[in-house]
Amino acid sequence: MSDINNGTLYLNIIWHQHQPLYLDPESDQLQGPWVRTHGTKDYYDMAAMLERYPDIHFTVNLTSSLLFQLQVYYVERLKPFVDVKKNKVDAKKYFARYAGKTDPWIDLALKPAEQFDEKDLNFLFTNSWNAFGVSEIVMSRFPEYKSLKEKYARNGTAGMSHQDIREVKYWFYLASFDPDFIEQPQTLATGARIDLSDIIQKNPDGTYMSKIKISENDCSRIVAETYKILSAIVPIHKKLMYHPASYKGQLEILTTPYYHPILPLIYDSNLALLCQPNHSMPPRYHHPEDAEAQVAKAVHAYKKTFGMKPTGMWPGEGSVAHDIIPVFAHQGIKWVATDQKILERSKPENQPCFYPYAVFPDHDSKMKDAVIVVFRETELSDKIGFVYKNYPGEDAAEDFIQGVLKYIPGENEPDRLLTVILDGENAWEWYKYDNDGKDFQNALYRKLTDLFKTRKVITTTVTEYINGNPKRMIPPHPVGTMKKIDWLWPGSWINANYDTWIGQPEKNKAWEYLSTARNDLEKAGLPKPDSKKLPGEKTKTWYAYKAWESLYAAEGSDWFWWYGTDQNTPAGDKPFDIAYITHLKNIYKFAELAGCKMPKREFNPIVSKVIQNDVLLSQGTMVQSKQDLVKVVFQCDARDMYIRKSIYISGSCEELGSWVPNKIRLYNDGTHGDSYADDSIWALEVNLPAGTEIEYKFTNSGAEGSWNPGEEFSGINRKIRVENNESGKMILLDTFGKI
Repeated sequence: MSDINNGTLYLNIIWHQHQPLYLDPESDQLQGPWVRTHGTKDYYDMAAMLERYPDIHFTVNLTSSLLFQLQVYYVERLKPFVDVKKNKVDAKKYFARYAGKTDPWIDLALKPAEQFDEKDLNFLFTNSWNAFGVSEIVMSRFPEYKSLKEKYARNGTAGMSHQDIREVKYWFYLASFDPDFIEQPQTLATGARIDLSDIIQKNPDGTYMSKIKISENDCSRIVAETYKILSAIVPIHKKLMYHPASYKGQLEILTTPYYHPILPLIYDSNLALLCQPNHSMPPRYHHPEDAEAQVAKAVHAYKKTFGMKPTGMWPGEGSVAHDIIPVFAHQGIKWVATDQKILERSKPENQPCFYPYAVFPDHDSKMKDAVIVVFRETELSDKIGFVYKNYPGEDAAEDFIQGVLKYIPGENEPDRLLTVILDGENAWEWYKYDNDGKDFQNALYRKLTDLFKTRKVITTTVTEYINGNPKRMIPPHPVGTMKKIDWLWPGSWINANYDTWIGQPEKNKAWEYLSTARNDLEKAGLPKPDSKKLPGEKTKTWYAYKAWESLYAAEGSDWFWWYGTDQNTPAGDKPFDIAYITHLKNIYKFAELAGCKMPKREFNPIVSKVIQNDVLLSQGTMVQSKQDLVKVVFQCDARDMYIRKSIYISGSCEELGSWVPNKIRLYNDGTHGDSYADDSIWALEVNLPAGTEIEYKFTNSGAEGSWNPGEEFSGINRKIRVENNESGKMILLDTFGKI
């Protein structure tokens, strides 16, 4: 390189931290524990470890829905009852004030096991989000926890003693603690101290064992330890926050439109017709004012939390469109991020992803109105999320660094900004050989520190890159020097379209429900309260505020994500279906309490799947008697391939998608007929009538309706005849790309 200001590769790492809104507004209780579990496992330590690497800068996105649940339902409601010095919760006072008002597993942890009733046992063992809801990889590191799960599987609730129940609720907390908290004492950003050395030990094989016989006092303690970590999440981010004026700090903090909507679809759902022209669509949902409100609410909440307005924003699921650029500009957002597949389809097409680009709200806008867009490099980002789970941490970090080094510009070439974005909470629990991804993260930051000293690769944030940072010898890169995007393609970081949220029957039904509720609320004439000046509780103005908040919450992306056949969760879709319908019903409930007359509506559950013979089937499949059906396990060996999302099967019957590619996914997680999790042999078990002749082939992670990327033999399909046998099961094994 000719000098330090020429030909440098700047690396922009963005960790996206998000949880959907688990709140049931009617009961004022969270229905899922995952804000808490990821809070103790990911949200604190991923930021705190940056203090060990002062030359490393990166960005964290903390969504508004995540922070709202964290601060209100855990920090504020637990604080009065936690003695952080004695590590104890005053359960009696807590129950008197907030019983049933945090998440149910807080109550279970503080309630003596001998007093559990049937409802408590159901929450602990059979709830959709139960106390065994951790990955098998995580559970394997806690043999006592795993043994309790196996005992329950053998004997059911009746076989679990009071001591077993006590230990289950205890381990459900501890298994979600970051290893740093388990293995050595830690002083948190608040000054509180975590030291679990008296209750747990690490074995030579990397597993953890309890040093004590677990008591109710220990369960109370683990809630107190949890509170200490959760209450330090915002403070650690504030401590490390980057301040452009002073150039101090290592961490830029982003936000997302408030309830994590797919903002372009809220603005105008017909934008999906541009990127999904062959999909059926629901009636148009066109509410630019709601898109504006979602962004404005997020900016307001961010300022309230961090004392300044955000510079950048990660739109929910990286969803963008040229039409919504003015929304960001109106709210003072200087830059947003999405995926390189969007860039490839924008105009001009096929631009390199290692530069930032200026996008103008319209052709007459002045330079200052431009919104800068950065585009994630897909392969490097996805490797962290999906590939490195099978690597030792040091090897994964070296592979990533080698991938980064390929982007270093040649001498006399301009600086490049390479962007890597992924969820910062979901990957680590699947890292087989690297507990919580700690070896990978530490090795990565150590290697990037060495590269910073050579000036070959400099980690930065987008704001720091734009404005410059003389303390780190980073020159400014003003918007006027950036390439322009004439037209930004509508889509998300998944498939460069919106098909995860719209275009399938269940998803479209959800949009129809939303349109109905939105139209009813609009016709009722209920004014939108100023969210910056919240009214007093139980007043008509307050109920009006709650009605509109329920509507905005229903616009969130997470409900639409789980509808349809393209996603699954071990808990099933039902909890999300219930949550979505609850938000819709609350629109009417609160509007009526605000004095409006609303029509009577019945929003029936949308999820149409039923369990038959232990196989998930869609209603309306071929009707056959139980004895005529054969369990057919389709397996696809994809060990020699890079799988971004999933292997899909497409075939000549409804169970295989009726030849619609990338609609019916296979699994690699030990479920749905898959024998071994994470072995890259993908599987799906379905019930098919004996004697049926089936044709099929496979695709790899593409958009629904597209055969690319798929097996490259057109006109030739695999063919089978479903045959019954004594086992009632037919097992097939194919290799992707080979017949």
